[in-house]
Amino acid sequence: MEKQKSKFTVIDAVIILVVLAVLAIGGKLLLPRIIKPADTQTVSCEVLLADKEKALAQSMNVGDKVTMSYTEKDGGVITGIEVTPAKKTVFDSISGTYVTQDVDDKCDIYVTLDVEAEVTDTSIESGSVVLKVGSDTPIRGKGYASSGYMIAIED
Repeated sequence: MEKQKSKFTVIDAVIILVVLAVLAIGGKLLLPRIIKPADTQTVSCEVLLADKEKALAQSMNVGDKVTMSYTEKDGGVITGIEVTPAKKTVFDSISGTYVTQDVDDKCDIYVTLDVEAEVTDTSIESGSVVLKVGSDTPIRGKGYASSGYMIAIED
């Protein structure tokens, strides 16, 4: 039996390119964290809990420690609560226009939180939670739980 010499094929080239691409992407994502570690600082963020029961607003207090994830690990401290009447837009068939009306027994709750977060050039993270404006954010405190949308972040 003769030994056949191995040949370099197109499949070998594709495999090498895929491995190099994975290494390049991994280096691009991980290298900035290794070279420049994130700064931990207090970040103020505001969450809108829209169209909620008034009892929820009454159960929240400034100074409450809350979590902002479903894992019960990451969170912050409530530094401000603003309650406004919930509104909805309805069609007025008599005038043929849309009008804004208050919703009975509902309110919009603006919760301001101070959160310890790692701030980098590309993200703001509090533990496993990435803080982003527009993201759905659960708020869980002692005796209450709800979710709303992050509407502001100030670092």
